[in-house]
Amino acid sequence: MQRTKTPGLIHAQGLILTAVIGLLVAVPEASSRNFEEHEIKAAFLYSFAQFIKRVPKNPGGPTSTLNYCTVHEGPVENALKTLIAARQAEGETRRYTLLTDLSGIEQCHFLFQGADSENSKPIQLSPDESVVTVGDSPGFVANGGIIEFQRQGARVKVHINLEIARAHGIKISSKLLKLATIYSPDDGEKVDD
Repeated sequence: MQRTKTPGLIHAQGLILTAVIGLLVAVPEASSRNFEEHEIKAAFLYSFAQFIKRVPKNPGGPTSTLNYCTVHEGPVENALKTLIAARQAEGETRRYTLLTDLSGIEQCHFLFQGADSENSKPIQLSPDESVVTVGDSPGFVANGGIIEFQRQGARVKVHINLEIARAHGIKISSKLLKLATIYSPDDGEKVDD
């Protein structure tokens, strides 16, 4: 099903694009160069916190400081780490954590699993874990991940498995949903809302 652009959709895309560009420009030396794909993915990942609310099912979950976790260090992870460090210098309280194993997953708000890591398939969370899993390997959302980055031509597109998000108490803003392609597990295809 194709969706048509509406003024609300254009406004939502503009807000998200503005947030991503604003984050990229906040990184030193960023305003005078083109951005690499991994930097765009890191900026998207960083800005998702503005559009996603978690309803933790586990009271012992992460603190109010947003914690971005990864299971591997690669280009996206390093760009995210640089972005977080730049924003911390401006007073923001976000943290980057490289997990050595999954025993510390309860401290994470966002977990990025890059396609270049050994473990690029989505980590299967227990029903009481409220972690936003994000990846860029093909089929990430089809295999149980919540958000997948897909390169389509010169663009990075966002795909969301809304059913999995809801099952883990994750609420995604309509602004982000309008920008994304929603995965439908019933027919195994990605469809626009």
